[in-house]
Amino acid sequence: MIEFAGYDMPVWYTSTSDEHLAVRNSSGAFDVSHMGRVHVSGPDSGRLLERLVPTDIVSQPPGKSIYTLFLNESAGILDDLIILKMSETDYIVVVNAVNTRADLEHIQSESGMFDATVRDNTESSAMIALQGPDSRKVLQPLTTADLSGLKRFRCSEAPVMGHPSVISRTGYTGEDGYEIIIHDSTNESPAGALEVWGALTAHAKPCGLAARDSLRIEAGYPLYGADITTETDPFVADLAWVLSATRQDYIGAPALTRARAVPPKHIRRGITLGERIPRGGFEIMSAASDPIGKVTSGTFSPILRKGIGVGLVERTSSDFGTPVGVKIRDFRAEGSIVRFPFYDEKLYGWKRQSNSK
Repeated sequence: MIEFAGYDMPVWYTSTSDEHLAVRNSSGAFDVSHMGRVHVSGPDSGRLLERLVPTDIVSQPPGKSIYTLFLNESAGILDDLIILKMSETDYIVVVNAVNTRADLEHIQSESGMFDATVRDNTESSAMIALQGPDSRKVLQPLTTADLSGLKRFRCSEAPVMGHPSVISRTGYTGEDGYEIIIHDSTNESPAGALEVWGALTAHAKPCGLAARDSLRIEAGYPLYGADITTETDPFVADLAWVLSATRQDYIGAPALTRARAVPPKHIRRGITLGERIPRGGFEIMSAASDPIGKVTSGTFSPILRKGIGVGLVERTSSDFGTPVGVKIRDFRAEGSIVRFPFYDEKLYGWKRQSNSK
């Protein structure tokens, strides 16, 4: 157990690889109640959120879950987040735990010009992520919602074991799965969430922070504070797909227009090594041993059985298949630039060909 964002969190229950492989091959459950949950409601709630993010929100249908970014005026990334659109006037914004207070203040700082109410629901609710190809089979007996009709990146209000909840078909592991917000459980009175947790983990393996990190790296998902920061814009982060082509009325839009005209010097890429494990801060070198970037996240991949990492590399050296080296103390570990995700999508992840469980 370690302290993380003000919560005592499990690093692992059995082992990182054991939990990682359970999620890839069957199902795993994560207590993610530490993640921030901000409720934005009122007639102008959608317009307020569109002031804060570069993605279309108002035009999306109710029941949509939207991955997007908070940007500053320089187009640096303040956080990556999920917005659950419950209705035209009711949204749940799920943010990274370490940024909850700052993100809440960021939303509130722009809310004065809109008819919208902003409320922090982090401590007055609980959240569990159920991930893996068997997730629907595990969750369906606990809810009256027809999960077969809930598509990816869709959300719905539905009871889970009788507890009022929101089920979103999202997650941060690369696998199919669900994130469940339980409304009647608080930090002080968690009985409902504990009941749901017990029922889920009767069939899904409990998983800790370490597996959550190795899974998201293997899927190629960025971690705020490591792979993306206020020093990286969406082009450097390789997240330009979240940008709306029709809107210019959000914070950071002018800076993004300028950035779009000049290709970034660095870009986020995946790296595999033949031996050793890359770690954040390690230097990435070209075939000629010239420095071309830095590793921002790294781990051992239980699927590939080798070291993998995420790094910011010079765009001119970022083509997939480019051979690189990573300096690990006095040793040069040989590797190459690869496309995300690191695993074969025919065998793993939500796109897998047998993804019908």
